[in-house]
Amino acid sequence: MPALREAQRTAGERRTFLTISDTARPVRPGHVLGQPPRRRALAQAHDGKPIGEELVAFLEDSTRHLAGVPTEQRQHTPALLDAHLATVTEFLETGRYPPALGLRLHTLAASLSQTVAWHAFDLRRHTHASQSWIAGLHNTHAAGDRDMGAGLLGDLAYQAAWRRHRTTAASILNYALTRAQNPAAPLAPGTHPRQTRRPK
Repeated sequence: MPALREAQRTAGERRTFLTISDTARPVRPGHVLGQPPRRRALAQAHDGKPIGEELVAFLEDSTRHLAGVPTEQRQHTPALLDAHLATVTEFLETGRYPPALGLRLHTLAASLSQTVAWHAFDLRRHTHASQSWIAGLHNTHAAGDRDMGAGLLGDLAYQAAWRRHRTTAASILNYALTRAQNPAAPLAPGTHPRQTRRPK
């Protein structure tokens, strides 16, 4: 939750001086891509209202649709993505849900964070992009999805290379490649066509 809240707070700021090496310090990749947390942690009841599976399914479908919007239409989607992520964060923080639904919510939070990060990257809001990718990493850890976590590390490595932090990029990508269950995970296209881009 702190990582998601920090990413949302950063969304309203325009700081760009934070480098990827500064941002990645608290991530501790060994922790994020380590063993998934015990499932019982996701089963803890909150005081909030129960979260329905149909609503989560709607958010999952809507998120996939928003992530696939053509580039020329993406100026219309940031507010919707932010609203989806705020809703999912609220569900995770105060809702009541069974463990299986908690895993889906964490995966959804990671997917939304990744898409939000790429939008921020395109706008050269690198601090917000980094914070969003890191929030996604924490949620892939909570969901026990090491390959998705490796993909998010690949995104962070791409950003570092784009900003000419090539040593940092190589370190992040090397770690992702050695820890992913699927060796292609850190290199697979995510929610952004980064294969068409080249670092400056």
